[in-house]
Amino acid sequence: MTISPAEELDVVDNVPCRKELEALGLAWPRCVVFGLLDVLMFAEFGSLYKIRITLDDAVYHEVDSSEKAFREAARDAGRKAVEKVTRDRLIRFGS
Repeated sequence: MTISPAEELDVVDNVPCRKELEALGLAWPRCVVFGLLDVLMFAEFGSLYKIRITLDDAVYHEVDSSEKAFREAARDAGRKAVEKVTRDRLIRFGS
């Protein structure tokens, strides 16, 4: 997944196996997007909602993949994005 600035929330699904994921009945990409937004909407420095979320790839495993697992993976990605934004702001402002 790639997160970049945008004028408004935008989701681009470039996942090659999208049809296979949809056929499994997973709420793809909804569970991923909502997992990411769970974190980004409540960032310490304010909501990050003017972003483009590009879903680049996904891997499915019969045992380990579920809506909950995809959502938690997206939350982890959101935490990393918030850490990067926070780090970049500290560098930019000389702290």
